[in-house]
Amino acid sequence: MTGPRPGATATIGIDIGGTSVRAAVIDGAGEIHASLRDATPHTERETEDILVTLIGKLAGTHDVSAVGLAVAGFVSRDRQRVMFAPHLAWRDADVPARISDRVQLPVTMDHDVNSAAWA
Repeated sequence: MTGPRPGATATIGIDIGGTSVRAAVIDGAGEIHASLRDATPHTERETEDILVTLIGKLAGTHDVSAVGLAVAGFVSRDRQRVMFAPHLAWRDADVPARISDRVQLPVTMDHDVNSAAWA
């Protein structure tokens, strides 16, 4: 991955739940162009590896500009850290920065309920 592409209007949305991780490419009109799913792993590194893999597969076939994460857990007020997630391994983890560093795309994050409301 080489970073956001100028003019790209699609983004990758990822729902990270206690049992599965679902990722999709969504355009500005809300249309889904592709989706993938995998089981939620049990460690921080494995979970981040799954996210990077899903992002890589989707960004490899679609022109995307950013990634949004919906996390089932307590997210810091500035949405930069997962403070605690009962069904995920993260504890006080700077997830968006770590994923962004690995995929070279901007990554934003929010609690899954807030993300659903925005969607």
